[in-house]
Amino acid sequence: MSKECQVIQDLFPLYSENLVSPETKGYIENHLAQCSYCRQIWEEINQPLLDVLPMKEFNVEQGIGDKLFANLKKTVMVAICLLLLGGAGISYASYSAGKHVSLDDPSYRLVNELGLFTEINQTKALNDMEVTLEKGIFDNSRTILFLKVSNPGNELLQATLTDESGHEYLQRTSKVLQKKYYVVEFEPLKAEVENVCMILKDPEGKEKIEFQFPVDVTSTLQHTRIIYPNLRQEVKGIAINFQKAVLGVSQSEFKIKLDWSYDGSVTGISVGRDAIFPTSFRKISNDAPPPPVPLAPGGLASNYAATFAVNYRNEEPPFNRPVLYDLSQREEITVQGGEYRTTQFPCQVEMSLKFDLVDPQTEMVELVLPPIYYFKEVGNKEEVNLDFQENTKIKLDKVIPIETGKIIIDKAWLEEDRLFISYILEAAQGRNAQELLPFFALKDEQGEKQGQGHFTYGKEGELFFLLFNPESKKFSLTLDSLGELLPRQKFTLDISDK
Repeated sequence: MSKECQVIQDLFPLYSENLVSPETKGYIENHLAQCSYCRQIWEEINQPLLDVLPMKEFNVEQGIGDKLFANLKKTVMVAICLLLLGGAGISYASYSAGKHVSLDDPSYRLVNELGLFTEINQTKALNDMEVTLEKGIFDNSRTILFLKVSNPGNELLQATLTDESGHEYLQRTSKVLQKKYYVVEFEPLKAEVENVCMILKDPEGKEKIEFQFPVDVTSTLQHTRIIYPNLRQEVKGIAINFQKAVLGVSQSEFKIKLDWSYDGSVTGISVGRDAIFPTSFRKISNDAPPPPVPLAPGGLASNYAATFAVNYRNEEPPFNRPVLYDLSQREEITVQGGEYRTTQFPCQVEMSLKFDLVDPQTEMVELVLPPIYYFKEVGNKEEVNLDFQENTKIKLDKVIPIETGKIIIDKAWLEEDRLFISYILEAAQGRNAQELLPFFALKDEQGEKQGQGHFTYGKEGELFFLLFNPESKKFSLTLDSLGELLPRQKFTLDISDK
């Protein structure tokens, strides 16, 4: 998720109320037409019940017109994907949280039945608003706080959450019910934490209010099932380790780690079509001079760190998302989302899959992982030259032979700070084109690699690249590697108390 996506998502409350300028409206709509992640978020916001808003990482200045466009140009330069950051913005466009919110969300049913809401009920004034922090849930997989705001405006406030040791917890998501009720989610608190502080700041950071209150994480821990399955599968050189299952009182979380070899036989993996993690191991000769900065363990490129957050919906076909089956109740458990991130070691990715709570009486579940592709280098790395000095659209019809068929680069075109390509993948006889995923590399005239290609929402065979220098007119496109879909992996887990 790029910074541009975060800016667009911060504007969703204003956009939904038609409170943005025509220029900003056009920019948002253009972004939604090209960005599958933001389009999915926007579609969820317009659902009649619970709408999921994305994590917001920084402020957007008011006076949203030309000044915003100038700032966007500066914030788009992201190589792969940003690490999630704290200090997220909270938008008050007419959102508040009532005490009965828990009764409307099935995720909080068990919390309500067990009486595990922590009542806080602190009210403080921030400028011309009264903000009430009413209650919280301190689950072992997430922290949820319920806010109520009087006289809400269109301002964007910043929120942080820290414990008594000064540790800051990352904000994950927010939920809105019928544009009235607002909850904010952070990562889970450490088990030893006894006191926390939530700080809200105004958009300029000049005024702030603090809510300090005690917490008891152990009250939910005694109702949480934490299981270490120690299950492992290996397929096509990819080791899949099912490490941990946290069955909390409001959410279920499953942690899986993917490992692959340093030897270059696997050039990367992807979870789905967009969360692509290239192999990042760098070989350094014994007589090479010391690097200017320390390298991470194993020679991991110091500027490579990526986190992809994906919101899934049960309406999507199971092929495109993770699936959790309650085998005892014979039903599917609603998927919430997934987070995929690199670790400090090369050729290693952690997966965190999140679902609604599992019924306490359930004894057996089956977890089906999302689609995973493994990538291999292609033999033909011929460069396709793209020259936009005379036209912003180029018809190519360039054929790239591959072992499993051929790829036809149909055309390429420029739109502001993006370069688009469309291609057709024709699989050889006996192969399925849907099981193959090309990975392209784009460089400018100076040889500088541009942003990673992302699939355009709802358009098969169309990719776009973010350009580091929108003024560039000459590029070279290379088919770097080709991904192949792994057989779908699943784990059956006994979660009974036996």
